[in-house]
Amino acid sequence: MDESAVSESIGFIIIFSIVVAGIGLVSLYGYPMLLQHQIGADERTMEQTMITIQNDIKLLTYSNVPYKDTALRVSGGALTVHKKADSSQKFNFEWWDNGTWEDLHADFINFKPGELRYVSDQGTAVISFENGAVVKRQQDASGSVMLAEPRWFYDDDTDTLVIFLMRLDSSRALSLNGIGNLQMSRNENSLLARTIEFVDPTHVAVTYDPDTVNDYSQAWKNYFSGSSIAPNGLGPHNGKEYTISNVKRVFVKQYDITITNI
Repeated sequence: MDESAVSESIGFIIIFSIVVAGIGLVSLYGYPMLLQHQIGADERTMEQTMITIQNDIKLLTYSNVPYKDTALRVSGGALTVHKKADSSQKFNFEWWDNGTWEDLHADFINFKPGELRYVSDQGTAVISFENGAVVKRQQDASGSVMLAEPRWFYDDDTDTLVIFLMRLDSSRALSLNGIGNLQMSRNENSLLARTIEFVDPTHVAVTYDPDTVNDYSQAWKNYFSGSSIAPNGLGPHNGKEYTISNVKRVFVKQYDITITNI
């Protein structure tokens, strides 16, 4: 056999082996890295999308805009509406009445907020709009974080605690994966505004009971115990984890948002 032909064959085999090895290395290490990068990009996009939705809902609730239509692109997962009746999580509000905790108002017992929830189908992220807040958790880990806070505050000048509740509802099951329009309207007939005044300054407690499958307890704990509502946060008192003292009145306003399409 011609020595040059043998050399060419050996050279071809070596080059082919290098190419195959390169493709193998790219497949083994490069593709997973690209996939993780795409998953991370999708999650960051959905974080911003949820904050945009929060701002749109603020327009519905705090202004005279009765209807909002928002263009959305959901990638890497699905965005689903969980209406208020299906909520496992709930909020309760009580006040300290001479040695016992009493319900703050009958209208707000076991308040179920509903939820707009994004679940990644490649990664582990779950991002939700829940009762005015944008919260995030990982399916394979405990803990959660609040990406955008609701609008609650305590007015030191008047000793007034102000709470805005937001409840989501829909007439049918709604979910989006891809491009769509989130259509929302404010339900004027279900708007509630209540002012509760106390004879003497007292303690007011907030309780969050989570959905055990989709638990945002840590996010709400950080919000309640931080300085966003009051400078010193909400602390423990007589068996309740999140309480605020020296409250003379509480103003609660509840908004119902109906999601008609997505």
